[in-house]
Amino acid sequence: MSLENKINNASTSTTTETIESLPVEERMKRRNILKAQVLENVEHYLTEKKKILDDVQEEERDNFRRYKLLETSALQQKAKIDESILDYQKSIDSLKMLVEQKEKKSNSVLVTYKLDENLFSNAVIDEMDRVCIWLGANVMVEYKLEEAQSLLTKHLANIEQTNEETDEELDFLRDQITTTEVNLANLYNYGVLLRKKSDGKHLTQQNSTH
Repeated sequence: MSLENKINNASTSTTTETIESLPVEERMKRRNILKAQVLENVEHYLTEKKKILDDVQEEERDNFRRYKLLETSALQQKAKIDESILDYQKSIDSLKMLVEQKEKKSNSVLVTYKLDENLFSNAVIDEMDRVCIWLGANVMVEYKLEEAQSLLTKHLANIEQTNEETDEELDFLRDQITTTEVNLANLYNYGVLLRKKSDGKHLTQQNSTH
C-alpha cells in the first residue's frame, strides 16, 4: 500500500476498529522494499555469489538510486500528512469553539473563514447544532456537533498513526541508504586493492624479464 493510499484511507475511514501495525521491515517487505545486505567481506561475497566486481557495483548503485527515490517520495507524502494533521486540528478546534458557544447558549458567533490563499471572509453562525463535513470524493455529510467532533478525532488519530509509520519507514530507508553507501565504498576500495595487486604483479614480471 502506498503512503498516499494510507493517507486517504486514514482520513476517510469511519471504522472504529484499530488495525494493528506491522513492524516496519514487514511493511516494507510487503511492498518489495528489502533490507540492504551488508557487504563487509567483498572477496568472500563475490566468490560465494559467483559474481564479478563491476556487476555488483552496478547493482549497488541501482539499489542506492532506488532507496533515494523512495526516500524522496516518502518525504513528499510526509509533507501531505503533516498538512492533513494541521487541517484536522484546526477543524477540531473550530468544533470545540462551537460546542462551547452552544453550551453558553449563544445566539450567534462571528467567525473568519478562508476562501482562498490569502483571502478570508467573515460569517455569522446562528445555527450551532449541526455541521457539514467533507469526507472526500465530493461527499459532504451533515453531523451533530458531538458526532462530528468524535469522527474528526478518530480520523486524526488514524492519520497520526500513519505519520508515525511514515517516520519509521523514512528511518528504514535512510538506514538502507547508509548501508548501500558503505557497500559502494567497500567495493571501490576492493577494486583499488585488486588494481594494486595487478600492477604489482605486472611490475614484478617486467623486472624478472630484465
